Amino acid sequence: MRWFIPLALVPLLAACSEQQMCISRATKDLRQVQSFISEAEGNLARGYALVEKEYIDYDIKRCGERPDGKPRYCRVPDVETRRVAKAIDLDAEAAKLAALKKKEAQLSAQAAAEIEACKTQYPE
Repeated sequence: MRWFIPLALVPLLAACSEQQMCISRATKDLRQVQSFISEAEGNLARGYALVEKEYIDYDIKRCGERPDGKPRYCRVPDVETRRVAKAIDLDAEAAKLAALKKKEAQLSAQAAAEIEACKTQYPE
């Protein structure tokens, strides 16, 4: 019964048209820059950045038996990722945001031309 669930999703993945895939490829860089802009705006609003940091803890788990029949225990690493605050230079972050917005305008114009090309190449 479990096999039918992933198979049911296959038609949804194939539902993207050639035009939609072309537009997605044309706007990939623009979407990435917009993501960076969103992150920089959040950093400036908070006054600090959030970075992911891994913390390793060890759990004790049973991992077999010794030759005398007693249980054997092992230390197993448990990795946890947390978002922690990091101090940033607010002036540098503002300058980075300004540069990203300039790049966004440039990529937006470029993406608009590529989207029109996709629409003419793959009419729906």
